[in-house]
Amino acid sequence: MEIRYITPDDNLAEISRIYEQSWKHTYKGMLSKRYLNSITEGEWIEKISRCGTNSLVMLHNGKYIGTVSFGSSHISQFDGWAEIFSIYFLPEYTGQGLGIILMNHVIAELRRLGYQRIFLFALEKNLSAIRFYEKYGFTTSGVMMKNRFGRKVVNEIMYVYDMSQDYTGKFSS
Repeated sequence: MEIRYITPDDNLAEISRIYEQSWKHTYKGMLSKRYLNSITEGEWIEKISRCGTNSLVMLHNGKYIGTVSFGSSHISQFDGWAEIFSIYFLPEYTGQGLGIILMNHVIAELRRLGYQRIFLFALEKNLSAIRFYEKYGFTTSGVMMKNRFGRKVVNEIMYVYDMSQDYTGKFSS
């Protein structure tokens, strides 16, 4: 297993494919079928290479299987906080403990970058992600955000992680 920052030599179309397949698999029933079917090949290439965010990629035997993007908060009330914008795996690699390994790496990297507090948003109905975040040590902040995907408006719940509390000891990679 290899985890590293995305480089200019990486195949962004393959990394985008992780997002596309993950969204279509994970959000089935949470977002409209029409919206999920409208996701096109290569849709995330521009977002992956956007300035101001950092992205790690996880490879298994040279195959891109997971990715996480993170950086400084884009929400002014949380200035000085880190935000995990996304963490996704190809569907066939979920449920194998790889999320813990990738989350351990991103938490260590955010700690190295000097952050103490992290937040992320999870779709209210994405119970498997919520269970994962809570098991990892994230707690709900009580902040909810509405977001529109196609014609559907969904609630997203904000989860926070305080790095002064060392939760990562509960997990091994």
